[in-house]
Amino acid sequence: MNTNRLHNEGDRRTAGSDRSHVPAVVLVLLAVSLLMAGAAQAVPQINSPYGDQMGWFSAEVNAMGGTGAALYRGGYSTVFNPALLSRAEGYRLDAGMVLDQEHEDRFQPLFDSFDSYVTDAAIASNRHHNFATGFAVAGRPGGPESPFGAGLSLTDRYPFDYTFEEELRNPSPFPPGTGEPARDMIIEERAREVSGTLRDLSVGVGYTFDEHVSLGAAAHYAFGTRTEIMRDRDFVTPENSYNRRSDFDMDGVNFTLGAQGVISERIQVGVAWESKLSASGDWQQTDFDAAVDSTSETMTDAYFKYPQSFRAGLTFLPRSDPRTVFTMELEYKTWSDLEDWRVPGDDNPQHLEDTTDVRIGLQHSFYNGMDARFGFRHYESYLDKEATASVFSAGVGAPFGAGMFSASMELAKVTSVQAHQFPYPASYFGNSFVVDPMARVEDTRFRIGAGYKVEF
Repeated sequence: MNTNRLHNEGDRRTAGSDRSHVPAVVLVLLAVSLLMAGAAQAVPQINSPYGDQMGWFSAEVNAMGGTGAALYRGGYSTVFNPALLSRAEGYRLDAGMVLDQEHEDRFQPLFDSFDSYVTDAAIASNRHHNFATGFAVAGRPGGPESPFGAGLSLTDRYPFDYTFEEELRNPSPFPPGTGEPARDMIIEERAREVSGTLRDLSVGVGYTFDEHVSLGAAAHYAFGTRTEIMRDRDFVTPENSYNRRSDFDMDGVNFTLGAQGVISERIQVGVAWESKLSASGDWQQTDFDAAVDSTSETMTDAYFKYPQSFRAGLTFLPRSDPRTVFTMELEYKTWSDLEDWRVPGDDNPQHLEDTTDVRIGLQHSFYNGMDARFGFRHYESYLDKEATASVFSAGVGAPFGAGMFSASMELAKVTSVQAHQFPYPASYFGNSFVVDPMARVEDTRFRIGAGYKVEF
């Protein structure tokens, strides 16, 4: 019984495709992915401290809700469940890129002169775009009769990119030339910029014991630099201006163990466990203060200890022609175990929340070789249990050349209550800047991905 035939894309070739050009396509995709590896995804403020929870792997994977614990994903199975690498037929290469658009709007309650609530007023709005890439290759080096499959991938695991920019302007009613502070005069220009990504270079192997059980293991080398800049240019009191920058160059190694079981020709299950990751390195701090007109630099050893995670999934293959694939899974991550060198204490001093992430994916194939894909995700935030996010996704796959071109679209929104990035100066111009200490933050994310996979 060859259950892999039901969901493996290796048997779906475009009629008349020229296989002789496959090596050239592989080289081009590899070069593009590596050259663009410096890009990163945009993330909300709530995910900027330790990285994003809405990762991107490929157009095919993300169109189906980011599922992969119980469904073969080529080389990306090194991250989801390495046991599925044993289901490879021949070699498969995946590469793609994504445009990530993040909208942030911040609101404050507005009261009338009788201290009655009127509405929420927008106090800041930011729009930013980022790019990211993904690359993976998998195959069966020992030939079609070998029980071993292997994979390699380069993925963005924890993107940090977040930007907040704000101009604080004078609310004075006086126009310029009246001898009073002019209306809309810039008081402060300030910004918080977080950049960088913690990437995983992963290698894994899967072993098939028989047609029902497979086991696998993968090792991940995580590397990247997280940079954060806080700057404030004060035009009213110039000595209050400052620029503070921190660079954390970190790396570390962790592992994933996985298992897959074929219950029947129509039902498959998968489970995986990813170990904790200790990402350590040098933390360099550079501070400039206009009050003393000097810059100070310090360097110290630092670490982020990321939590372990558990995944379990199920794939259902209905008796349909053309075929349909339905998969669903749950990931549980113990964020309460995270350790940050800046926050001492072993008993969750930051009160981080353990999170669950529910993912559902559906793919239907048509007679002409086209695929229609749909997905849904619902996950909790590690910083705020109330700030859950729902992600709706869709995509298509179209045979092209010797492989398949894929496109995906994702839409997500999360609302949270956050402290202000910068204090508002209540001493400026009377009580014009008296504000609530917290702001309601609405983040809307829209992503468009494109990718290409080829089997040879």
